[in-house]
Amino acid sequence: MFYKLIEGFSEIIVGYTVIEYKRYGSASSLVAKIEFKDGSSLSIKDYLFLNGSRKYSYHWQDSNCNLISRWDNSSHHKEMSTFPHHKHLPAGVVPSKERTVEDILKIIKNNILKKSST
Repeated sequence: MFYKLIEGFSEIIVGYTVIEYKRYGSASSLVAKIEFKDGSSLSIKDYLFLNGSRKYSYHWQDSNCNLISRWDNSSHHKEMSTFPHHKHLPAGVVPSKERTVEDILKIIKNNILKKSST
């Protein structure tokens, strides 16, 4: 599934590395890094546990390793309307409805294509 997803965003992706992919029953773990044509990169950590719970972090940074955005579901921002889902931006933490690699890649694609058209 991950590889098909990458293919669907090939116009913005220049490379990727799967660091870890494991399946055990209904559980899975994915640790990967995607590099984009604008020099930015996305670090992915996505875990689905046997009990059905999920833990994820998607860290998007520019070519100088500066944070663009990080989405995660750590339970430390209880004030968020989308708790535990939230997004870290350089200006602070905000609610987030994005929860999958595909959601994040859509945002990154829109951002990259918007920058390249200006």
